[in-house]
Amino acid sequence: MALEMDHDLFMKIYNSDGVKFINKMHAHGFSQNIFYGNLRELKESLNLVENIDIGIKLMSEEHKEAGTQVYKEVNRLFHNFLSSAKTLIEHTRIFMDTHFKNTSVNKEYTHKIKMEFSQDELSRFIQDLRHYMLHQGLPHNQMSFKIDNKDPDNQEIESTISLDIEKLIEWSRWSSGSKKYLNKQNQNLKLSVLVEEYSQKIISLNEWLEKALYDYHNKELKELEELQNKYQEQTNRT
Repeated sequence: MALEMDHDLFMKIYNSDGVKFINKMHAHGFSQNIFYGNLRELKESLNLVENIDIGIKLMSEEHKEAGTQVYKEVNRLFHNFLSSAKTLIEHTRIFMDTHFKNTSVNKEYTHKIKMEFSQDELSRFIQDLRHYMLHQGLPHNQMSFKIDNKDPDNQEIESTISLDIEKLIEWSRWSSGSKKYLNKQNQNLKLSVLVEEYSQKIISLNEWLEKALYDYHNKELKELEELQNKYQEQTNRT
C-alpha cells in the first residue's frame, strides 16, 4: 500500500506543471551554455593579449608565429561569440512564442527587446556586423600596442586587438543605427570593450527573463515543492 502511494505521488510530481516548466528551462539552457562557453573562451584569449608582458612578446619578431596563432584564435572565437549570441536570441524568441504566447510575461519580454535591443545602436551594430562577416568576411582588425607618453613619470602601455573603424565604415550596408554607433567611436575600437558591452546586455536580459519566468510560475513551483516534501516524508517513513 505504501509503495502504491509513493508511486502515485511520484507520478503527480513527474506530471506536475512545475516539473514541466523546469524541464522547459533546462532545454532552453543548452543555448545559454553555448553562449556563455564561447564568451568565456573569447574573454580568456583577449585577456591574454591585453596582458602587457604577454602581449608585447606575442607582437615581437621572436614570437611572431605564436602571435599569429593567438590572433587567428581570437578571430575564430569572436566569430563563435557573435554566432552563439544570435542563436541564443533566436532560440529565446522561439521559446517564448512557443510556450508563453499571449501571456503577460511575453508582452514584457517583447517590450524589453524593443526598448533595449531593437532601438539600441550597439545592438544594431552587432547585428549588422554578423551580416558583414557573412557577406564580406572577418572585420578588419589588428593586434597592437601603444605607449602613452603624456605623463613621462607614469607611462601607460596598452596591448590589444582592435577593429579598424575607418575600414568598417567603407561598407555600404550599415543601418542608420550602426552608422551612429561607428561615428561615435575612435579610429580603433577595442574588441574587449565591444565584447564586454554587448555580452552584458545579453546576460542582463537572460537574468531578467529567468527571474520573470520563475515568478510567473511561482504557484506551480510552490505546489511542486509541497509534493516533493510530501514524497520525501513518505519515503522516510518506509
